[in-house]
Amino acid sequence: MTPEIEVCGARRARWQETPPLVAARMPCALPAGHDGPHQDALAATWADLPAALVDEVAVVVTADAVRCAFAAVDDGGVR
Repeated sequence: MTPEIEVCGARRARWQETPPLVAARMPCALPAGHDGPHQDALAATWADLPAALVDEVAVVVTADAVRCAFAAVDDGGVR
């Protein structure tokens, strides 16, 4: 018998999920403590991003959407 190898088991963040959602929730099948991106049993890979980076990008995208919503038509804004 082969010895059991402990797997990573990490799952991608909800915002990184792609259809089909069942496959997107598969855990990482690489050995625990691996380097680099995670990989599930279907060979789909993903990387964990720092929460601060995700929050900062969300703020920038939201601020841009608000700016565009309130921009004057003369300035090229979308209404």
